[in-house]
Amino acid sequence: MIKNSNLKKTYLLSGATALMLGILFLISAISFISSSITGNNCGWHSTLQNNWLIVIFKLHAGLINIQDDPLHGLNLLDIIILVVFSITCLGLHFNLRKSSRIWSLIATILSLIAILLFLITQIAGRSTVMLSVLIFSLVMIKDKIFSKVTIYTGILASVFLFVGDLSVGIHSNFITILFGIGYILLTLWFFLISRTLYWLGSNKNE
Repeated sequence: MIKNSNLKKTYLLSGATALMLGILFLISAISFISSSITGNNCGWHSTLQNNWLIVIFKLHAGLINIQDDPLHGLNLLDIIILVVFSITCLGLHFNLRKSSRIWSLIATILSLIAILLFLITQIAGRSTVMLSVLIFSLVMIKDKIFSKVTIYTGILASVFLFVGDLSVGIHSNFITILFGIGYILLTLWFFLISRTLYWLGSNKNE
């Protein structure tokens, strides 16, 4: 049984990584919008546009070509995102295991499998993040800690992004808009769970 002090540290660490992901995705979106308006795609922040979600959005919007296979290859940014996400999942698991030990464990394991798959195949695994988000959000329904806004934000984000991920290669304004909304919701979800995890690390007694 994990000690209370270690559990609090895990919550705080997971809260920090969730906040990190939220900020990273937010800066990526701002950078993408800014470069689209100004036409200037230079600077350190431009590298954040290489995360796979922005790439998929560009594919649906017709801004890049699927024949160039932009999603294939080991992207260091994506690896970092997957590793940081798995740490976030650890904190979620320890809290949500009381609601569903099996499903919270599955969601956490999926986040680790995502890293392994991506390293082996250089293309598969990243969409597993969406499945983890969906599972965690559904488990949160039984938990009294996370708000309904957090729950439904996570569910909608994962569903919208899944639709976009499964339809890569199809140029559709509707899917582009849906995927963009999903990206915004996912970013918000990370900020929301970060706040809750920080609260658990600061106040929860077990």
